[in-house]
Amino acid sequence: MAALVVDLGNSRWKLARSGAGEIGQVVDGDYGDRSGLPEQLAVYAGKVDAAWIASVQDADISAQIEHVIAEVLAVPTNRIRSTDPMPNLVSGYQKPEQLGIDRLMAMVAARAVTDSAFCVVDAGTAVTIDFVDADGRHLGGFILPGSRLFRDCLLANTSIPRDSLIDEDATLGRDTPTAVALGGRYAVAGIVERFVGGSAALFGKQPVELITGGGDIDRYLPMMPFACTRLDHLVLRGLAVVAADRGN
Repeated sequence: MAALVVDLGNSRWKLARSGAGEIGQVVDGDYGDRSGLPEQLAVYAGKVDAAWIASVQDADISAQIEHVIAEVLAVPTNRIRSTDPMPNLVSGYQKPEQLGIDRLMAMVAARAVTDSAFCVVDAGTAVTIDFVDADGRHLGGFILPGSRLFRDCLLANTSIPRDSLIDEDATLGRDTPTAVALGGRYAVAGIVERFVGGSAALFGKQPVELITGGGDIDRYLPMMPFACTRLDHLVLRGLAVVAADRGN
């Protein structure tokens, strides 16, 4: 039987049916209006035998949605924790409970498609960058504000003009909103370049895969210094791998 995989992200929730480590059509929504969630979940009634949930939301919202899932589908719900053992991946955090479950699931998803060392970039509300060696050991990573947070933080703390029109074809910013946007994008690309192939390269001459995803990733792809593999819905994909590993 298949499983329901549920990503309770910073800005939106997503869910999909999964089986054999793969996901089907993704349904998503925002947290402001969850009135239609029971009807959306009812589509999966009798088609899944468990739900696997990764949440970066607060405890109340997470518990409310988990309750609705259990009530509508009458299946066990499993909340994945950062301290849980993962298939073919070991957390590199000194305090594993502090590693965001979204980052962990992104790494699990990436690990499932490569046996090489890799860097995974997940661009959403925040941009996370993580590095994993060929043995599946997480070496650590970075968290940066996403494109909107990057801009909002600058605007809130400076007198930078509030213009919002960006020259998407520019290499350098010749107006303020473009300079701000490109600054955030090149910061991400610069980290990737430095730690994959630059002066602080982590993997020597080993092959390294660059795997990217997230709703905002198109903003960053033109700046990436190396060819990359794109995997949409990284958290859901990671959950699907975990569900398959545990018998769903």
